Amino acid sequence: MSKARKNRETKEEWLGFNWPGVHVLQGYPSAKAWWYDFPKVGCPLSKMALTYSKGTMSYYIIRDEFEGHGQKFLEKIKIKPETMLDVLEKVDEAVEAIFALGKKWRRIDFRRLPDKELLRYHRELFYWDEILWRKGQIQNLLELHNNYLSAYVRELINATFGKNKEAEYFQVLSAGDYRSMSERQDEDFAELVKRMKKIKRASKEFEKLLKKHTEKYTWMIYGWTGPALQSQYFLENVLVALRDSKVQPVAQRRKADRKINRRKRESIIKKFSGSDQKLVYLLRKLLDAKAIRVDAHSLTYFMGDKIYAEISRRKFISINQLRVVPPEEVPKLFQKSDSHQLNAEYDFVIYWYERGKGLKKFVGADGKKKFQYIKKRLPKIKRVDEIKGEMAYMGKAKGQANLILEQADFPKFKKGEILVTRMTDPSFVPLMKISKAIVTDIGGITCHAAIVSRELKIPCVIGTKIGTKVLKTGDLLEVDANQGIVKKIN
Repeated sequence: MSKARKNRETKEEWLGFNWPGVHVLQGYPSAKAWWYDFPKVGCPLSKMALTYSKGTMSYYIIRDEFEGHGQKFLEKIKIKPETMLDVLEKVDEAVEAIFALGKKWRRIDFRRLPDKELLRYHRELFYWDEILWRKGQIQNLLELHNNYLSAYVRELINATFGKNKEAEYFQVLSAGDYRSMSERQDEDFAELVKRMKKIKRASKEFEKLLKKHTEKYTWMIYGWTGPALQSQYFLENVLVALRDSKVQPVAQRRKADRKINRRKRESIIKKFSGSDQKLVYLLRKLLDAKAIRVDAHSLTYFMGDKIYAEISRRKFISINQLRVVPPEEVPKLFQKSDSHQLNAEYDFVIYWYERGKGLKKFVGADGKKKFQYIKKRLPKIKRVDEIKGEMAYMGKAKGQANLILEQADFPKFKKGEILVTRMTDPSFVPLMKISKAIVTDIGGITCHAAIVSRELKIPCVIGTKIGTKVLKTGDLLEVDANQGIVKKIN
């Protein structure tokens, strides 16, 4: 190794993004965008790693390189916003295909299919899932760690309307138009309760309505690995709602709020120049695209796990073993499978990409040894009493923190606490609904936590980077989402 290269590598600072509950099944298709698609938009990475260990997937990239690419990509879309809009059209196409499969496959019994037919269904579903992942990752150059586009829109607001309007107007402009499955369920649920008030609890009509609603929304918060919502969940909510007169007004209020916000947004946008209007419009499109992707991914893995359950039965491989296999390699399991190898990859695997050298996989002890290169270059976390992030939804709150890192922690969360986590996905929605505020490590204005917090009108600070490292359960926190500041006050 040359002295210049050695010095360069010594100075590298890497970033890590950890996703508990995400497996190679999901992480590998998304990483392919970073390896192969980023160069197509002029943002090649010299090195990048995907690691997986026991249910947690992580991305690792060189900080200066990623931030530099984000700045460069922002300048590109300032000149030609269509660069990103064309990508988002592909996202919409994949989403429509996945939702179509969801309707088409509702009655399929995968247990009755021959191997060849089962794999055909798997290939079709994960063909669209890969497109959804790869096209959806491009926006992470702008809104993941960087928040470049949202920061630029804030600058536009500040320059046009003044600093005192920045937070308020940004909240209006960053509200998407897409009605998430969670929001649609709330609206349909209000109508369901309205109808059920007129019929007997033990009637066949009651059961029929409950079954239909469950079938439509069972996968709503499935996320990466489920579980699906069962009829008992909806029944318990119905029984509570039948005694609560607030259900209907809440759903109606959300519809009214959306209309009011749309009018405000149109009024604000008119004040910008034509080129700046396109960028404000693009930010909202990114928000909608992320919300749509979240729902489509939930449906994908809800359907996909039905296929995987059958593969698991036929090949005597556990679901967790299957989840460490990239989707494109699943057909090989019907020729030969090695449980010891799959177990080793479940324990630890690293996919190491280096420009000009391609992609290599290191498993177990070899993988952990390779990871040391990255570990030595990760930033050291300093203990502080105040952290800074980005506003996802305005507001202030005080309360006790509860650090939730995985689904196993969910039962520990209590109503009125402040949710502190690395990132959220649909499985977090029940916790988010009862939280006083939300604080995340990862994410820009288009992340899941930002989208849901705006729906629920809960103060939310995203992208703190170190929240879960410096905050702990029981800390008394003061969250000022208007400023993006979280303070420990005890």
